[in-house]
Amino acid sequence: MATRKTMIKTCPSCGAFFNTDAYEVINASLDLALRDEVIWGRIFDFTCPSCGQHFRSPYSMAYKDMEKEYIIFLDLDETDGDSNESVIEKRLLAEQIAETRELFPSYRIRVVHDMMDLIEKIHIFSTGLNDKIIAYLGYKIKDDVTLKMKTAKPPIRVHKALFDSVKGKEGELYFGLISSSPKPIFVTTPTRDYEYLLKKSPLRHQFDEAEGLYQIDEGWAAGIDKVLIA
Repeated sequence: MATRKTMIKTCPSCGAFFNTDAYEVINASLDLALRDEVIWGRIFDFTCPSCGQHFRSPYSMAYKDMEKEYIIFLDLDETDGDSNESVIEKRLLAEQIAETRELFPSYRIRVVHDMMDLIEKIHIFSTGLNDKIIAYLGYKIKDDVTLKMKTAKPPIRVHKALFDSVKGKEGELYFGLISSSPKPIFVTTPTRDYEYLLKKSPLRHQFDEAEGLYQIDEGWAAGIDKVLIA
């Protein structure tokens, strides 16, 4: 079952403060309906009781899947980085990770700092893919598309490539790009690229699960690329 908490939210329209319920931990294996609420971001939607404004405001929480054996901590900087509250929150996250490792030693543990990254990880693990390989492919796709889009008029800036799904008879990997383009941009890459990285690439051991490595993102992928170049 999901566990809940009470938070204070600020309305972006009228500035009113109000208490509201939010989720502390969601167990997707026990509440499938909540999985869709997370995927669509609706658990982060609020309504101001003062002016009726609807707004989205992500918050820190954890998402767990007992069948796929993983837990994702969405860790957002909701306090002053140098404040005591920030130190307490970081300590709490470390304690949650340690507790998960003790109780569920086979779980993959991930820490993300953005709502879209949380949703992407759920898509990746639900498909049974290695998120390290997907993060690396997304990083390379972003770089490739960024170079191509520099000649566009006006130039299109690509912020991130996020895994969406596996589609088609050949099992192509679909990525959606978050960019300055007014139209959605999707890029596909064949599964043979994924299989090469998994089984034959000189980097393949970098994609193994490693204790203590919980933040798998574009920064991590860039570091792996430097290893290959070196």
